[in-house]
Amino acid sequence: MAVKVLIARTGGQRTCGPCDGHPDPYACPRCGVASSPITGDLCDRCAVDHHLDTLVHDLPPDPAAQLAPLRAAFMAAEHPRTVLTWLRTSASARLLHESAACGRLLTHADLDTVAGSGRGAAQSTDYLRGLLVAFGVLPPRDEHLAAIERHLARTLIRHPKYAVLLGPYVRWSVLPRARRRAARSASTRGRARWAYTRVNTAVALLEHLASLDLTLSESTQLEVDRWLAAGPSTRYEVRDFLVWTARRGHSDNLLVPHRSKTEPEGVDEDTHWDLLQQCLHDEDLPLDLRAAGSLLLLFGQHLTHIVALTPGHLGVQDGHQTIRLDSTPIRLPPPLSTLLTRLVDQQPRQGWSGNTPSTWLFPGSRPGTHRSASSLARALTGHGIPIRASRATALVQLAEEMPPAVLAPLLGLHVITALQWRRRAATDWTAYLQARQRALGDR
Repeated sequence: MAVKVLIARTGGQRTCGPCDGHPDPYACPRCGVASSPITGDLCDRCAVDHHLDTLVHDLPPDPAAQLAPLRAAFMAAEHPRTVLTWLRTSASARLLHESAACGRLLTHADLDTVAGSGRGAAQSTDYLRGLLVAFGVLPPRDEHLAAIERHLARTLIRHPKYAVLLGPYVRWSVLPRARRRAARSASTRGRARWAYTRVNTAVALLEHLASLDLTLSESTQLEVDRWLAAGPSTRYEVRDFLVWTARRGHSDNLLVPHRSKTEPEGVDEDTHWDLLQQCLHDEDLPLDLRAAGSLLLLFGQHLTHIVALTPGHLGVQDGHQTIRLDSTPIRLPPPLSTLLTRLVDQQPRQGWSGNTPSTWLFPGSRPGTHRSASSLARALTGHGIPIRASRATALVQLAEEMPPAVLAPLLGLHVITALQWRRRAATDWTAYLQARQRALGDR
């Protein structure tokens, strides 16, 4: 009797059913679920299971047990075809397979070595590292601090003649400060860029002096001033390096002024209020953008700090929900409290990487990571929320109401920074009063 097979495409997968009592020729021999003649005898989920069996086959018991949470997440994925494609085709999965074939799991040092072989390799290893850390296969570490060390290693390979200066400078000045900051607050990509800039400007100055047949110890203020004047303002970041070399006796006391920073222009009070009301109440905006925009407009937080927030930063005090941006909890207004509660309770992301345990209010696309500040900035700007201007207006308004000693521990600002915003607020208020007086005098 002929066998009639009904094949329908649903979400990229084939399903089929038996007819006239005959067994389905495309039924998975493991579980009986419909499979596809394109991908083989097994259905997608059983094919994933088969790949994972192959992956752990040559591993000793302990490393195989370490992979158990990762395997459980793969098997529980909503779309097993996506997992199957990743296991078969991605460079990240290929690294995992190659290490398992050697009878061991990858370490951070292994991944660092692979990442140094090129940009594409770095992206693959970063994704795999995030996956392995998220499920406890690898221990967590501060990737931004590790990135600083990798950048130093690459720089010393390209410029070995500067190792005597650059190596100690980074290890005994740049890295300790980065570690102290990481101990106070979550490390950010901006912190790594801060270190990159100092290393790169130091190399640029040393290269310039070498082109003049001078060493740093032989250089004078004149050569430094000419180099600063002939390039972009980022060269002024070399101040940090030259202060360090002067203290260590590697150079004369070469002076570099602080890099000038223009004060950001704020938005007017009515516009700022309208934007805040939009974030708090406009259901047409995505929930994560409403929450991030509210934190920006209400507390003047850097986006790098906003994306690093976790549910652990939220709490309850005297029956009111609070948020801890630094050391002091801040009572939240009810609309923002509701937004953040919804953000915590929202459904997990789609896709198999959504199965990774998330500790972020604003999770990223990579397993175990938060959203990037640049991605959030583009999204907020696309919805008409200016980042720098909104932050400036929020901080000026807060500085008007609170002294620096109170403002600093609330928002995670240095007390000197809080004092600068207080002075900015006083200046803005004076200018406003003068403008009002002129307007009244013209009547």
